[in-house]
Amino acid sequence: MTVEAEHVIALAGLVLLALRLGWLAHRRSASRQPIYGGMLSLMFNYLSSVCFVAILPTVLMTALVLHPPPVELAGIIWSPLLLAVVGLGLGSLVFAILHALVERAPLQSAEAQQAVSEARGWTEADARTSGL
Repeated sequence: MTVEAEHVIALAGLVLLALRLGWLAHRRSASRQPIYGGMLSLMFNYLSSVCFVAILPTVLMTALVLHPPPVELAGIIWSPLLLAVVGLGLGSLVFAILHALVERAPLQSAEAQQAVSEARGWTEADARTSGL
């Protein structure tokens, strides 16, 4: 197997690992705090999770397997690892901000409905349908 084929396999494994770990982080986040913003909000939450959890596997894979050559940008020699980590971190931040923007109005609406429900109190109809 050639070195290039090993790199392709390593990158494919890295992407699959990031997608799976991102899904687990997304599910845990959604179970702790329900998401009211619909599919777009769920997508931004998932993408933010994927970018965030991909940082550690990217560092490990780059350091142990890939060993990419340095890149010259703006007259400065940069490590591709540093560029990847900063890119993933910024991607996670951008997707989290987009998630917050999409989620804001539906979350405020849900909190207002919950406040009205709590202000109303426990009624006889609630007691009959609670199953207690």
